[in-house]
Amino acid sequence: MTGTSVRTGRRVALVARYPDPDPAMPQFIPNLGVYMVAAALRAAGLDGLELRLWDLRGGTADALADQIAAWDPDIVGFSAYLWSFPLFFDAARRLKQNDPGRLIVFGGPSARPAMLRLPPFRDAAHIDLLVTGEGETVMPQIVRTPRRDRESLARIGGVAVPTAKGWLDTPKPPPAVLNDLASPYVQGMVPPGGLGVLQTYRGCPFTCSFCEWGVMEAPKNVRSADNLSAEFLAMAAMGLGGALLVDAGLNLNRPAFENLSRAAAETGFFRNRALITEVYPAKVQPRHLEFLAGVGQPYIGVGLQSFDNLTLANVERSYDEARFDATLADLDAVGDLAVEIILGLPGDSPEGFLRSFERARRLPAALRVYHCVVLPSALMVRSPPEHALEFDPLSLKLRACLGWSEKDLRQTAERVTLEAEAAGGQTGEFFWVFPPPGRPRSKRPAA
Repeated sequence: MTGTSVRTGRRVALVARYPDPDPAMPQFIPNLGVYMVAAALRAAGLDGLELRLWDLRGGTADALADQIAAWDPDIVGFSAYLWSFPLFFDAARRLKQNDPGRLIVFGGPSARPAMLRLPPFRDAAHIDLLVTGEGETVMPQIVRTPRRDRESLARIGGVAVPTAKGWLDTPKPPPAVLNDLASPYVQGMVPPGGLGVLQTYRGCPFTCSFCEWGVMEAPKNVRSADNLSAEFLAMAAMGLGGALLVDAGLNLNRPAFENLSRAAAETGFFRNRALITEVYPAKVQPRHLEFLAGVGQPYIGVGLQSFDNLTLANVERSYDEARFDATLADLDAVGDLAVEIILGLPGDSPEGFLRSFERARRLPAALRVYHCVVLPSALMVRSPPEHALEFDPLSLKLRACLGWSEKDLRQTAERVTLEAEAAGGQTGEFFWVFPPPGRPRSKRPAA
């Protein structure tokens, strides 16, 4: 932005993109993050605000840039995930060339300095700002700022600004109070169809290095039952068939769970609807089972990642063997259960992974196998040098690391694909889905 007259208007384009169609993916789930930012901007009392949202499926960088440039926004905010970052990076370059005074902002999980240190993205002079904090509080400050030069933007907390020495992270502001955030469902902004996206708290008490939740503070900030009830009523009015809970786990925050349970009971939202949620097996208690038993269609994920504690220690995770089989049986009795493991964890090996895989296939549950990816707030910055990570800079899929040669990983992935085909499962770009032994895979509710 140096030497360029930066636009000061409040015409804002927000851009998100849904992943490409994948046979292993569930039905349509909206990009909640970008709608949360849009709702926050509408609720911020910004005089002269003009807001337009692009929530895309497919498309090219050229076509996207042409559409946005035709609307001529002052600010373009991209909600960047691993599947959308390369396309948005190219579209942003074209938008900056179209008007160098236009402010280009990247937010979302992939909007991190580490991503812009990867070879395909080092030439990032067209990106003016990264939002590394909570977009709902940071983006209104960006739009409100009367001067949008680099020095002024660097006074905003929760962003990263480019400097001659690289990206400079500004101090993180206090966490947003979740009850104070505007709901895009209550505002009627989210398109109908598919599942709703539900969040009752932010953060995670664990610090697993393969997961981006692990860099956040332990969860203390939760939504009230009344706040959740209002969201359930809005989702019901839209005719949604259920919700995906994006919390780190249904049972990892007691106050949040109690408020969720109360709101669900008061509104009856889940009585005849679906809920997709993660559950931490060592912390399952009778109240969690009772809640799930009252859900019309509960889909329960149990993220073990591996049965080998030596492997898990390399990624700051552990596996509690005590009562595992009994807990799994309890969960299977109240919902549609899937165990989750990861292929390619640093410190694992083909032999170790296959032991976990074969044990998981014998469980009375579906199985999801995820290909390890090197996320920009997780392994990309938290993995020690001895892990020797090699990964695709576009998809972020791991290619080789401690315990895995490139050949090992490729051949093991090919074996899992063959196993999935033989079992009547599904193969996607980033994961495989296996039905429970002896049972067809359950169908999630239609969009």
